[in-house]
Amino acid sequence: MYKTNPLNPMLSVDIDLFTLCHSDTAAELKINNLPQDAAVITNLTRLCKEVLQPAITHFDLPLFVTSGYRCPKLNVEIGGLPQSQHLYGEAADIMMGGIANDTLAFWLAKNTDFDEIILEKFDPRCGEYGWVHVSCTADKNRKKLSTFDGDSFHDGFHYFDLARK
Repeated sequence: MYKTNPLNPMLSVDIDLFTLCHSDTAAELKINNLPQDAAVITNLTRLCKEVLQPAITHFDLPLFVTSGYRCPKLNVEIGGLPQSQHLYGEAADIMMGGIANDTLAFWLAKNTDFDEIILEKFDPRCGEYGWVHVSCTADKNRKKLSTFDGDSFHDGFHYFDLARK
């Protein structure tokens, strides 16, 4: 088992609570972005154990969380969707050092029990690498795959020439 710290518990072997709650925007605006609901921590733990940790273990590379849990105030400040899974601890926007985001998204889709994976703003032809949004729920996961080109969502994974936008 892994070490536990009551102030910053480990949610999986390599991921602690603070990693999934850190936000530069929250810090800048002095917003407390730590979950106040135990159900959120349960959801974050599930996301780590079922989706994020398997990717870390498989690729043996560092995982970067660009947006994990968002309290309601932070979600409004950054323009998040009103029912964003980030609010419930069910989603994270991630990148992995050493591999392209499409490789990460395809691996997650094939090897984890996810609810939704969105390949966001990814176009290696113009140097736009975006991020991967991934979610996991306690209920039946939908296995939804989509791409966000910066303006619109599209079903499935697609490549767009973002340099022309």
